[in-house]
Amino acid sequence: MTTPPTATPVTPGRTLPEILAPVWAERKRILFWSAGVAVVTAILNFFVFDLSYKATTTLLPETEKGKLGSLSQFSGLAQLAGVSVPSSDISRLYPIIITSEAVLIPVIEHKYQTRRFKDPVNLITFMDIDEGSPAKDMEKALKEIRTLLTATYDTKTSTVVATLEMEEQDLAAEALNGIVTEVDNVMRLKRVNSATEQVRWITARLADVEKELRTAEDNLKVFMERNRRVTDSPQLTLEQQRLLREVTVKSTIVIELKKQYELAKIDEIKNTSIVNVLDPARPPVKKERPKRATNTALAFFASIAVLGGWYAMKPLWAPKMRQFADQVVGKK
Repeated sequence: MTTPPTATPVTPGRTLPEILAPVWAERKRILFWSAGVAVVTAILNFFVFDLSYKATTTLLPETEKGKLGSLSQFSGLAQLAGVSVPSSDISRLYPIIITSEAVLIPVIEHKYQTRRFKDPVNLITFMDIDEGSPAKDMEKALKEIRTLLTATYDTKTSTVVATLEMEEQDLAAEALNGIVTEVDNVMRLKRVNSATEQVRWITARLADVEKELRTAEDNLKVFMERNRRVTDSPQLTLEQQRLLREVTVKSTIVIELKKQYELAKIDEIKNTSIVNVLDPARPPVKKERPKRATNTALAFFASIAVLGGWYAMKPLWAPKMRQFADQVVGKK
C-alpha cells in the first residue's frame, strides 16, 4: 500500500501589520542610523564637497542685416545642427558658437586673479589639470568647461541665456563675460574675413567683366562703322540689337559688382559690436551646489526607507540565509 504524498503546508500571505511590526520594533535603531547617515552627509557637504557658483548672462543677438553683413552665411551651419534658420537670423546658432573651440580656448588661456592662487592663473591651472602635454591639457580643459557651461535659445523671446558654474563667484562671472566677448570677437572676425574674401572675388570678377564689356563695345563699334544703313536690312538690325544687348548686360553687371565691392569694403573696415548683452554676468550671491539641506534631508529619509525595508523583509530572508549557511557548514 503506497503512502500518499505529504501535502506541503501553504504559508499565508503577510498582512500589513505583520510587515510593519519588525520595523516598529526596530524604530529606534532605524532612526539612530538614519540620523548618523544624515550627519555624515551634512559633514561631507560642508567640508568635503567643493562649492559651485553659477553666473548667468542674457544675450540679445543682432538680427539687423546691416550689422550682420556677410555673417548670414552662418545659417549654413544650421544643417549640421539640424536647425532650419533664415539667412539673417543666426541667433539659433549661438549655443553652438558659444561652446566652440574658437571661443573657449582664449577664455581658458586667459589668466584670472583668484582667491586660491596668489598670482593670476589660467583655467587649466585653476582646475588642476595635468595630462602630461599642453595639447592634452587643453583637450581636458575644453571637456571640463563644456560640462560647466550651458547655453540655450528661447524661441519666444529670441534671447540666449548662458550659464557657467565655477568654484569662485568672481571667476564665474569674469569667465562668462569673457566668453561673451570672445563670441563677439569671433563673429566680427568672421565678418571681416568674409568681407575680405568678397572683395577679393569681386575684384577678380570685375576685371573679367570689364574686359568682356570692352570687347562687346569694340564689337559694336566695328559693326556700326561697317554698317551705316542698318535700318535697310532686318538681319543687320537684329545683329545690332544683339550687340547692344550684350553691351547693356555687361554694363549692368559692372555697375552691380562695383556696388557690391563698395559694400564689402565697408563691411571689411566696420568694427561695430554684433553681440548685444542684455544682462551681463555678475558674481552670484548664492551657491549653486552642494544643496546641503536638500542632500541631508534626502540622506535621512532614504536611510529610513532602506533600513525599514531591510527589517520588514528580514523575517522572510533570515531563515533562508540560516538554512543556506547550515548547508554550507554541513557540506564542510
